[in-house]
Amino acid sequence: MPLIAGAAWLMAGLALPAKAETFGDWRLTCPTRDDCTLSTGALDDAGGPEGPGGPRLAFGAGEGASLSLAFEATRPRPDDRRAQQWAVDGRLTHVLRPEEFALFGGLERFQVVSPQAGDVLLSALKAGTSLRISYLDALGEAHDRRFSLAGLSAGLTALADRLELAGVPATIAAPRGLAETPPPTRQQAVAALGIPYAVLDLHARSGACESTASPSIASQEVIIAAISQVATLYAIACTAGGSHVTYRLYVRDSGEIGGVEALVFALHDPRFGWSGTDLLVNPAFDPETGQLSASYVGRSDRHCGYRASWIWQEYAFKLERFEGPQSCADATRPARWTAVYP
Repeated sequence: MPLIAGAAWLMAGLALPAKAETFGDWRLTCPTRDDCTLSTGALDDAGGPEGPGGPRLAFGAGEGASLSLAFEATRPRPDDRRAQQWAVDGRLTHVLRPEEFALFGGLERFQVVSPQAGDVLLSALKAGTSLRISYLDALGEAHDRRFSLAGLSAGLTALADRLELAGVPATIAAPRGLAETPPPTRQQAVAALGIPYAVLDLHARSGACESTASPSIASQEVIIAAISQVATLYAIACTAGGSHVTYRLYVRDSGEIGGVEALVFALHDPRFGWSGTDLLVNPAFDPETGQLSASYVGRSDRHCGYRASWIWQEYAFKLERFEGPQSCADATRPARWTAVYP
């Protein structure tokens, strides 16, 4: 019994009040001595807090006698391969390069790991009143997140006290006790952003497709694929009937030219020869090879079946192979189809 009581007393000594303390616009929470976080949420356009789940700036315990500093952003999250601009009180303080931050404890936690960058940022943050972080997402879209620095200095003093440090550290390091998280691939990062409004708007204005909210269309898969460093492929279901689903395909370019383009593909019919279509049936995209494919067995008003593949090349999909029947009588017999191209 005395042993149990002694253990309970020891655990009580390690635990700290979990109730948050407020220092200006910053909150300090310390469930345990080694698990303290001083954080503030991003501000909205009106200057008020965005609310729970929004972007956050957070300090915690760093390796050794240092602090950790993280910019936490879920969606749209910053691109891991692009720099971030940190500006204090309207003046650019530091351009945080990709090699100066890393992910720890989750894909949304961008931790400053460069001591040199940390020194510059920490001194500026303690002396400033506001911070703006500007970044690009995986699609090249620009975003700004603003934070209040009111109360930060007092909050850091309290954080250092809870961590039992000899004053507020002047250095920033990787967080203590958190494992590094591998960054997502470009394909994963692009897919996580979903379909941009510009693509959805162009699709909606086409007029010939069923609503994306209709039950037959909403249940269909969407293709989102990074096909180059600046181009992304989107395939959205247009019509659904039986086992055949037609899709409209778009490429969004985030480079210098930019914009969204609706794609047109070549089709061959034994009766009419070559023609163009903006609809592909049951398309599939292989992100490993960059190959787009589609197939249709049967007869329609525009063709008598096909099996085709394309490959992305610089700025367009190049036709790789096209197979189809020599006669519409073989529209439902794909074993008899032959190569029309090449």
